[in-house]
Amino acid sequence: MKLKIIFLFTILLLSMPAPLPADGLFTGLTQKQLANGLTVLLLPDTTKPIVSVQVWLKVGVCNETHENNGISHFIEHMLFKGTATRPVNSIQEAVESKGGMINGATGKDFTYYYINLPGAYWSEAVSILADMVQNASFDAKELEKERLVVIEEIQRQNDEPQAYLWNKFNETIFRQAPYRMTILGTADNLKSLSRETLQQYYSKNYKPENMTLIISGDFPQGQALARINELFPTAPKGKPVIKKVAPVIVESYDDPFPRKIELPFQVNLVYHMIGFLGPAIDHRDQYALDLLATMLGAGRSSRLNGSLREEKQLVYNISSSFLSQRGNGIFQINALYPPNRIPEVTSAIMAEISRFSLVEVPDEELAKAKQMLTAGFILDNQTRADKANTLGYYASIAKYDYALKYLDEIKRVSKQDILRVAKKYLGHNFTSILLLPEMGQKN
Repeated sequence: MKLKIIFLFTILLLSMPAPLPADGLFTGLTQKQLANGLTVLLLPDTTKPIVSVQVWLKVGVCNETHENNGISHFIEHMLFKGTATRPVNSIQEAVESKGGMINGATGKDFTYYYINLPGAYWSEAVSILADMVQNASFDAKELEKERLVVIEEIQRQNDEPQAYLWNKFNETIFRQAPYRMTILGTADNLKSLSRETLQQYYSKNYKPENMTLIISGDFPQGQALARINELFPTAPKGKPVIKKVAPVIVESYDDPFPRKIELPFQVNLVYHMIGFLGPAIDHRDQYALDLLATMLGAGRSSRLNGSLREEKQLVYNISSSFLSQRGNGIFQINALYPPNRIPEVTSAIMAEISRFSLVEVPDEELAKAKQMLTAGFILDNQTRADKANTLGYYASIAKYDYALKYLDEIKRVSKQDILRVAKKYLGHNFTSILLLPEMGQKN
């Protein structure tokens, strides 16, 4: 979910001499905290008659145990299967009949649901999502059907090299934190989760204090807020409900010993992921690590691409990024290359990483990385749905206003910050996972 960079358009923006217009991305944003704990974000935009309505919950893998791992994702599937007043299949039909689309997703820190449709039907969208997150019926027949769907999804994921690599990487780099578990869970877990277990988990975690409701686009703000108050129950008389999000284990990132695993897989090339544990979302070092990852492996002119791909021609693809999370973030490098180059590629990657902790980056390289991140952030927030996604993402793993200050924080990062975070986080504590061609497949 971390802000992606669309390189083609980024190149176009980098050629523009005028400053990038980032200040107006979230102009007009209004935040309301209801007495029941629900956070409401309203972002009006009447330029086009379209609206995106989203509900984000601070519920994901971080709320799970090894015994019920996968339950958050399973519940996400079930919420589309009807409520007490909306029969099976009626939810999607109601949205599509208005020319809209509905979907959802589950992450390590969050679950969210969205409806994008013409602005005239904003009220229907709010009503449907409010009903889903409060009154899901968990129809017994549909539950068994969806159980098979999710189990098949797990099997497909285990056959896909990049997904399998990512899951094994998280399982290895984390020792205690729930991030080591997968979003889909295991087939055995899915087979054992009862309807009662799902309902209990739903009742415990799907509460207004864990939710952020966002409306972005063409809608009447006053009417929308009144409608939201009608649809979500008010708190009992007394003090307003305060959000209490369980803290995520933050693991040490100064383990002196690397963790290296090689796994056979049905591939013809090596899929290699190297990574380091970083700070949590509420630490300012995340911005310097975003920039460091951009200079290291974002785009053809980055250090890894320039050295390993263009100059030495060791890899077919290579990239780096930093993923922010409620707990430890992850600084990661992904590479794809022939099996006979493992030692050489690994050594070259680590050499490029170590350069950041030895010498300050040139002014022009840092300036270019800042402009690339700025361009990527702007391009990732062009549509109403994009903006709602960004606000909901940050609201779920930290606070929504992290989205508002992101570009200002990027501007503040100095060369000294880059040098400092490289020394602090990118040391000998790396995790390396390789998927290798099975015997008989090597060229």
